Amino acid sequence: MEPMETAALVRRAATGDAQAWEALVAAYANLVWAVARAHRLGTADAEDVTQTTWEKFARSLGTLTEPEKAGAWLSTTTRRESLRVLAARNRAAPSGDMAWIGPSREDETPEEQVVARDERLRRDDLAARLWQALDRLGDGCQRLLRVMMAEPPPSYAEASAALDLPVGSLGPTRRRCLEKLRRLMDPAVSGPAERGHDR
Repeated sequence: MEPMETAALVRRAATGDAQAWEALVAAYANLVWAVARAHRLGTADAEDVTQTTWEKFARSLGTLTEPEKAGAWLSTTTRRESLRVLAARNRAAPSGDMAWIGPSREDETPEEQVVARDERLRRDDLAARLWQALDRLGDGCQRLLRVMMAEPPPSYAEASAALDLPVGSLGPTRRRCLEKLRRLMDPAVSGPAERGHDR
């Protein structure tokens, strides 16, 4: 979303415009969720952080000094709330999502069912390997990749705020993290020594 459009929506939402509020939530809900999950919060904790972030945002609408940077404000607040929850619980819950398998259609032939099952198994195996490789990356790379995978993708300013990293370091760091992830996904490259160096 363009900064001027964001600022206008924030100003309208501050006056009680429900459509402006809904537009802001639609634009930034996935980013807020991705930042919470990037801190390896379980679903319940991530939902709590998300709710707290939106409540704080609603209370702050009229006092934001830079309403055009609402996405960065939400990213920073979500990061701080996530860290607060982790500190209070003194643990990081695993985030084993991506275990979805779709239902088969009743009108499929047995052959179509076998092919669909095989495709699901391949897709699920790839997804499982991807999440296992992601879990073997260091915390910094995990957070960065989870935030950058949000839909719609965050701006660099929003990602910078979420990760507490300079904007200029995001691209090079992301490239290094993706390269580490690629190596961990490649069984020919990824051995015990490789895994030990990807923290």
